[in-house]
Amino acid sequence: MISLPRCLAVAAVATLGCGLLVAWLLSTALAPGAATFEAALVRLCAALGVVAAAWLWLVVVLTVLDALRGRGRAAGAATAPVRRVVLAACGVALVGGLATGTAHATPGRLHEDRVAGSAAVLAGLPLPERAPAPAPDRTVVVAPGDSLWSIAARTLGPGASAAEIDAGWRRLYDLNRDVIGPDPDVIHPAQRLEVLP
Repeated sequence: MISLPRCLAVAAVATLGCGLLVAWLLSTALAPGAATFEAALVRLCAALGVVAAAWLWLVVVLTVLDALRGRGRAAGAATAPVRRVVLAACGVALVGGLATGTAHATPGRLHEDRVAGSAAVLAGLPLPERAPAPAPDRTVVVAPGDSLWSIAARTLGPGASAAEIDAGWRRLYDLNRDVIGPDPDVIHPAQRLEVLP
């Protein structure tokens, strides 16, 4: 059995909610504004929203009254028109959105305002001419007759001392031990060895 307080609470919430919705929609529908197609479409949708909200309130009140009278039936006859109104409002909103798709574009000349501010936007970005140079290749391909000593000497340059070359080939071997294997004197042509900067 449906209780009287519950029915009154439902009716009060529906009345308050629909009243606030109608007040908001009426302020939109009656607001002064520009006489453009978009403004007229917004006003029309707001007016249809008022009608839909009033119909929804009426359906809720009729359902509450039926519940209070003890008729357990839902307001089935009233819900079909509500469904049609809601679907029509959705259709109007969809058509309105498609019709005003260009309304969100920037006024003025096409992209002129964006071009003026583009220098400030791009100020800190690495452009292609400002891109950092690629890191030098840190690998060397073993040629026939190469040794770790000769590769270290070539890598260090002509001014390197014998002690620097000795330390260089040992670092080269430590870096590439998994490629070279257990004997640093045995390297093979076409092996790629990593070198230190």
